[in-house]
Amino acid sequence: MQEELSRVKLNHAEIKISETKTERLAIFMYNGNYDPKPILDRAVSIYVEANGYHQFIDIEKDNPWVRVIISDVNSIPQKDFNPETDRINAPI
Repeated sequence: MQEELSRVKLNHAEIKISETKTERLAIFMYNGNYDPKPILDRAVSIYVEANGYHQFIDIEKDNPWVRVIISDVNSIPQKDFNPETDRINAPI
């Protein structure tokens, strides 16, 4: 398992919630020849330690090699979705 953990790639970013609160977004990707589920389960477990988190997995389950973790989605400010203006490339 340890050898396969070396095939896990991690990209993470911080999301500033306020002057004193920052959450973390992490994207794990496994590039190996074994079942990705137990390997990514272990990598996520090591990463989050005993902290709460939210995990997002591909809805179609056709890409088990990627996991997205957010440290606390409930603390991120939200706004109503505007289908006329809200786009991935639009300014936030």
